[in-house]
Amino acid sequence: MSKRIVIMGECMVELFQLVENVYHQAFAGDVFNTAVYLKRCCEQPVDVQFFTAVGTDLISDKLVRAVEREKIDTSLIFRTKTARPGLYMINTDAFGERSFVYWRDTSAAKQVLQLAAAHHAYEQLAGADMFFFSGITLAILSEQDREDLFALVSRLKAAGSQIIFDPNYRPALWPNADAAKTAFVRAYQLADVAMPGLDDHKVLFDAESTDQVVAQLAELGVGEIIVKNGKEGISGRYQGEEFTALAHPVKKVVDTTAAGDSFNGGYLAARLGGIAPQYAVKFAARLAGFVVEHTGAIVAKEHFNGFWAKNRPSQFQK
Repeated sequence: MSKRIVIMGECMVELFQLVENVYHQAFAGDVFNTAVYLKRCCEQPVDVQFFTAVGTDLISDKLVRAVEREKIDTSLIFRTKTARPGLYMINTDAFGERSFVYWRDTSAAKQVLQLAAAHHAYEQLAGADMFFFSGITLAILSEQDREDLFALVSRLKAAGSQIIFDPNYRPALWPNADAAKTAFVRAYQLADVAMPGLDDHKVLFDAESTDQVVAQLAELGVGEIIVKNGKEGISGRYQGEEFTALAHPVKKVVDTTAAGDSFNGGYLAARLGGIAPQYAVKFAARLAGFVVEHTGAIVAKEHFNGFWAKNRPSQFQK
């Protein structure tokens, strides 16, 4: 019987420049990127459901079709007549580091919990093997909806769902750092698996090293901890045992968009395949290294298939 994974958050219209003043349009967003790479990288059947909201316009129709092309279940994508997907533009420098310009103030994804409640859809979430959400998922919600999400996650956890959280801190989405820190602590206290980057904890929790982040999260009760630190590698802790792993060497960084998201997807795919955390991070690092060698968040399938022909999670278990 295949595992069922619910991934909640926002998918946006993505624009990135191909040549001067010519932009390519795609769809991406932190949790959606994770959903795509998780689905693509599972070696066994898995039912990935994307939990979000979109509009009733043509671009929303295209977004839903893009989700379907990735063989991701769209039954938890709700429609609203009063909003449309957000949009962002990627700018990259000569070293592949990216910056973003966003248009998301009226993003339909902000209404997801209200729409789910109106459609009596919460029972559809029951029985999920995993529930994944991020700090961006929390940030785009109203205060009341954020409370409702924490209540929902608590119910799912009590019913046996494994809760996975990546803080993915974006200061512009929060009224202040304290609000983000408070929300993240609550999310960590519910999480079975936490997948932060060191940079998030430097800003919010005064951490100076990945080891400090591991200690902070262990104190909050997280059982499986993976801390990403770019080219410096990964630190982790599982069942009381700590470990480290190197980042995968990259020939040329083209675009760091979705580096952490693809890592998350690869790691969770490996874990779903029964790979231990200290080996799952090696596959995840290899995948992230591949993704940053390409433009945009979601690597085209024809390029990804070349990677997949040579790299499977099961090959990294030794």
